[in-house]
Amino acid sequence: MGSLVEEIEGDREYDFEDVIFVAVGKNVEKSKTTLDWAVDNFPGKKICVLHVHRPTNVLALTDGKLARGKLKQHAVEAFQKLERQRLQERLDEYLLILDHSGVQADALWIEMDSVEKGILEIIARHNIRWLVMGAAADKYYSKKLVELKSKKATFVCQNAAVSCHIWFACKGRLIYTRVGRQDGSSREIATPSPPMDSPLITEQAVMLSESVLRERSPEPQEDANVVRGNLRPISLRSVHPNLPSNGVVDTYGSIMLQMDEEEHQGQASNETDQQLEVSTIDDHNLKQEVFAETMKRWKEENDAIEAACKAKALESLCVKEMSRRKEMEELLEREKQEVQKMKDQHDEFIKDLQMVKDQKTILESQIVESQCVVEGLEEKMFSAVELLISFKKKRDDLRIEHENAIRVLKNLRKLVNGGDSSFPGSQILEFSFIEINNATRDFDPSWKIGEGKYGSVYKGLLRHMNVAIKMLPSYGSQSLLEFENEVEILSRIRHPNLVTIIGTCPESRSLVFEYLRNGSLEERLACKNKSPPLPWQTRIRIASEICSALIFLHSNKPCIPHGNLKPSKVLLDSNFVSKLIDSGIYRLIPQGKSTDTSALSSVYMDPVYLENGEVTRESDVYSFGMILLRLLTGRSALGILNDVKCSIETENFNMVLDRTAGNWPLEEAQLLAHLAIRCCDTQPLDRPDFVSEIWSVLGPMRDSCVNSASCLEAKELRCAPSHFVCPIFQEVMKDPIIAADGFTYEADAIRGWLDSGHDRSPMTNLKLEHCNLVPNYALLQAIQEWQQQY
Repeated sequence: MGSLVEEIEGDREYDFEDVIFVAVGKNVEKSKTTLDWAVDNFPGKKICVLHVHRPTNVLALTDGKLARGKLKQHAVEAFQKLERQRLQERLDEYLLILDHSGVQADALWIEMDSVEKGILEIIARHNIRWLVMGAAADKYYSKKLVELKSKKATFVCQNAAVSCHIWFACKGRLIYTRVGRQDGSSREIATPSPPMDSPLITEQAVMLSESVLRERSPEPQEDANVVRGNLRPISLRSVHPNLPSNGVVDTYGSIMLQMDEEEHQGQASNETDQQLEVSTIDDHNLKQEVFAETMKRWKEENDAIEAACKAKALESLCVKEMSRRKEMEELLEREKQEVQKMKDQHDEFIKDLQMVKDQKTILESQIVESQCVVEGLEEKMFSAVELLISFKKKRDDLRIEHENAIRVLKNLRKLVNGGDSSFPGSQILEFSFIEINNATRDFDPSWKIGEGKYGSVYKGLLRHMNVAIKMLPSYGSQSLLEFENEVEILSRIRHPNLVTIIGTCPESRSLVFEYLRNGSLEERLACKNKSPPLPWQTRIRIASEICSALIFLHSNKPCIPHGNLKPSKVLLDSNFVSKLIDSGIYRLIPQGKSTDTSALSSVYMDPVYLENGEVTRESDVYSFGMILLRLLTGRSALGILNDVKCSIETENFNMVLDRTAGNWPLEEAQLLAHLAIRCCDTQPLDRPDFVSEIWSVLGPMRDSCVNSASCLEAKELRCAPSHFVCPIFQEVMKDPIIAADGFTYEADAIRGWLDSGHDRSPMTNLKLEHCNLVPNYALLQAIQEWQQQY
């Protein structure tokens, strides 16, 4: 670290070509940016910190009324010593910053009342060549700052020696540069002032002004301080800025100048009057004695002022010390209170900790008891599970015995009554909720294939058969008995164009239907999944099949209207044979509970039904008419009735026909359109009857389509559904029987398999739990209906 150089103690020699002087202030943080800028822009150069110390005016600390005897000289000295100590600490801090930056550093300072004049004094005294100082305060800094904002910087820029090159920076950015130049005629020389208490002050005071004049005026020229051959009175403060400005010093200057003038005159008249010379020397000595007395008196006054200053400073320090002591006492009292408070909190925490420990013991005992209870419950649960498994096995055995008993009973009844043993009746299977849940994979949303006002429909795999499971709404039948009775009635309704009910689950209020792979008529008319459009022959056949199924429902006793007829309720099997679903299912839903308010669904509903909620034959006639219009045009149901009426009235019916169905026979298509419009009449009594009018039109059309070559070819290509075929014989089953593996086989095939000693499933190769066989009457009924159709 560099050494501290006190300017008042003497000069120091520098190599001015390698030293960069940086002017800094009292605030280290504000001056640090200027210092950093110099370090960054002058690597390898020695940096000297330049500081102007403004001393405190001791006269301002006294009121001027104190007696001189009460002032003590050591008071002023102590105050000055304190200021010097703070100054040294500040400079040491600057030098420490430069030392951390790896820069060779030094410090230079001077005492002066004016900072800018002090900088000029140091520049002139040491002939400084390179200087860095601040251009403005940080608050004035902006990216657009291009000029000096500080009065000190402006003063130094205008008045510094021309040989000094000055950089003005602000917040680490160069703002302005004053370029210096070498000019011997403009070079200024400053003579250092002697110390205040130097004994040479009396002798150098007179010579100082002359030496300054000689140095500043190397060539003979008129000086500002010479007027008409006489010297102007010069204040001693202009030579030594630290001297006080008072009358004593001014008087001293005047006396010294007058004395010089008299000496000059005495030397000039030395040749004429020798006595006058002796007299002049005596007068000169007398004046020196008077001046010495004056200086002594001034020094005493100065000592008194310094003592007053020191006393004031000590008094201020005493007051501050007492204030700090009082603050420390208050702080100590607060700390005691905090310690007491912490002690009280510690006691409370100890109490809480003891309470928690007591509670921990209680909880641990409770945990032990709970573990014992859990172990007991687990044992009970395991025993309950074992009991449940045994009950389930007994239930399955009883169910098999019950089914075998029913089969034996029915066979006996047939033998007694002489009935036809080839038709086993209309008994349907009963499934548990667990089977339904497993079949739909916990009702996976991706397996949902439909949803309507009568519940949701899921695709499922039940007992190795693809089925459709309809979950009725939760507000279904009011009792289980009513539900079973209604299902029993619907299961007896068998027709080739009605979806077969395979079984039911009373627990979940669900029905199990056969699964038709070609989806609904709505999907086919919309060509969903890029399916090919239906030809017009198939559409006429589908219309006749829907009419046949409705005639069958209406002729039943009691009459069973469909009640919710629309294209989405018409399903197509693998041979595009249409089958109605949800026939009479409204009987399973209480009246007034199910309403479908969607606009698209209400289009197919009878306006009379929408008003009174009563399902009649005429309601199905209206819905059939709307389906017939959809088959003819392929358009959406909204507004289709008005479009067809307008096309017929304007004799432009050919424009509304669906050309994707092929070349319609125009006369037959118009006949079907007129029939559909009559079916959609707002008056139920004006609508045609299915048997006498509608079937009389559709029957001949269906026969003509069946006799056509395309229909015959389609009939030849028809094949039996896969679930009708025996897995062993690969033929349509005549006596389907369910084995223990859940698959349905031809009776002769599975009995021959078991009689040959096989105890494993022919489909899964897993060991069969038992060899009991259960007839699948529902599948036998469906096979027989399919065979009757073809």
